[in-house]
Amino acid sequence: MVKKLSILGINLDNYTVREAMLRIEVYWNNTIMNTVETVSMGTLVKARTDSLLKNCIENLDLAIICDKEILKAAGLVSSQRARESGENEFQKEFLRRAARNKRSVYLLGESDEQVGLLREFLAGNYERVRIAGAYALSECGGDYDAVINEINIATPDVILCVIPTPERQYFLLEHKEKLNAKIWYGLGEDYAGRQGKSEMAGFARRLIQKGILHTHLMRYKKNDGEEGHE
Repeated sequence: MVKKLSILGINLDNYTVREAMLRIEVYWNNTIMNTVETVSMGTLVKARTDSLLKNCIENLDLAIICDKEILKAAGLVSSQRARESGENEFQKEFLRRAARNKRSVYLLGESDEQVGLLREFLAGNYERVRIAGAYALSECGGDYDAVINEINIATPDVILCVIPTPERQYFLLEHKEKLNAKIWYGLGEDYAGRQGKSEMAGFARRLIQKGILHTHLMRYKKNDGEEGHE
């Protein structure tokens, strides 16, 4: 199975849940924070015109495809990967193991409402997860050093972040080296159930088709020109 794929000009990991979790087991023992993010079709579309977002995605330690439409658009037909991505099985397995192994998590969101919803989600589905603390960026008045200090004082195993894209990735790019945790896990806004995927997936497919068409046209023009000079 293909472990790396490129779609809309962006390189992504394509690991099974089992393979991804083996990498997570290594991250627990690393001395630096490893970065994990879920990647949806909507994120890829935004990254086409956002070089910072694209850079963040391609430099993640582990990019998790959470949208089976990405696999379809890339021409991959693995039923296992389609199921894992469509049902967000990596997230489920990660949080189950975090709860079972008593890993502490720090909740980071844009607003108090986001943080509260994430707390409710964990309580309803992974009640044994240890929450070391929580912070909403709207409360810090732009003083991100205060946020970072609070996180580092709590020394969590995992930072669970639900700040929207691309602000989440901007925050990670700027402050990664300052954060004291084992794993950064960007869940995104749709961790509890994704909406509006079909519309965004259709848009992305059209972009891909246009790109493919453009490639064929350029190849045709090149060949036609070469033939014309014979």
